Amino acid sequence: MSRTIVALGFAICALPCRVAGAEVDPRFTRFAVLKRQQTEELAAKLRLDVPPEGREFFQAAEAGDWTVVSNCFARICQPGADGIVLPSFTNILYYPVLETRGACEQFQSWDGGLLTKFSDGVLRSLPAGSIYFGGAGPGNYIIPAIRDVADSPDIFIIPQSATVDSVQMNYLHVLYGNRIWLPSEAETQRAFSQYVEESRTGQVRRVSGAMGITDTLTKLIFDNNKAQHEFFIEDSFAIAWLQPYLEPHGLILKLNKEPLAQLDPAVVAQDRQFWDTLSKELLADRRFTDGEPARNTYAKLRQIIGGLYAYRGMNNEAEVAFKQALEFGPTTVGPAWRLAGFYCGAARFEDALAVLQQFHTRLSPGDPDRQHTIELIAHVRGLKRQSEEKQPK
Repeated sequence: MSRTIVALGFAICALPCRVAGAEVDPRFTRFAVLKRQQTEELAAKLRLDVPPEGREFFQAAEAGDWTVVSNCFARICQPGADGIVLPSFTNILYYPVLETRGACEQFQSWDGGLLTKFSDGVLRSLPAGSIYFGGAGPGNYIIPAIRDVADSPDIFIIPQSATVDSVQMNYLHVLYGNRIWLPSEAETQRAFSQYVEESRTGQVRRVSGAMGITDTLTKLIFDNNKAQHEFFIEDSFAIAWLQPYLEPHGLILKLNKEPLAQLDPAVVAQDRQFWDTLSKELLADRRFTDGEPARNTYAKLRQIIGGLYAYRGMNNEAEVAFKQALEFGPTTVGPAWRLAGFYCGAARFEDALAVLQQFHTRLSPGDPDRQHTIELIAHVRGLKRQSEEKQPK
């Protein structure tokens, strides 16, 4: 399972430095310094040597030299058949480097003011001592970076990737010590063995091996910490057990201690008001409408909440949320396809076709999602014909 370290590193190896030469956000510089210091402390504690590639990487990061940062990381995470990291980084020293590279990409691609708005929107909504399951991209890199430079160590951030990576889980053990419960290596291995056995006996369906293990370990982390800590999560698409526990919480989702029979109407009304106000603010801001990373992020966050409403059978709220997600990200594939799927589930095939056709026109000719959308349009037309054929003459 520790080979997940390879996949994570290889994915970020491919990220380009987008605005080389631009002024460096001082928060990123501070974060790079903290991560270098952390790397040195971890190395001393575990009697490891900081590899020269790591020292060069952090020197470039602190100087804001994006080209050297990217080149150094490409040497640490060497592209190849398996995207293997250097042998000297097959330990927890890899993760401060990974976090710095991820933050580098996010700070370069986001407008500074919008980055602050996003991070404040998440972090200021979290009570002290909260455990936050991070998502992908901004959730995994912006939130920890701003937490660290704001001196907020009382918020515990657990990347979902750590549940399938024993080395990353060891890193979290070192970071958080005994302040929260985390699965031991033996417990992680038991979860893996359980998944293998359930797969063999046909008890597991529709999830990959990684997500099956994530299901088990996130539940263990939740059950062993919920008495002392509140839980929040950014992205819950593939973790099936979570849905009955969730309710909207600003930009993200709150994970209640016990399943909810239904969502509190006051929470639903507050959610609608929050996103209606936020939508007006963001769509009137040229920095937002011109900034693809921010648009994609807010589109995804609203889509996730729409998915919770759909799960609850709250169709009116789900439709509103999916439409807002599409407004945030008009060329973001998730909201368009999810809204179309929602309409198909309600046999509203004309509405689904309108969404997909409009989305198709927004995509550039070379976009691979353009062809996929054409195929979806054809599929929806087929569903519409089948539905019409079943109608009484």
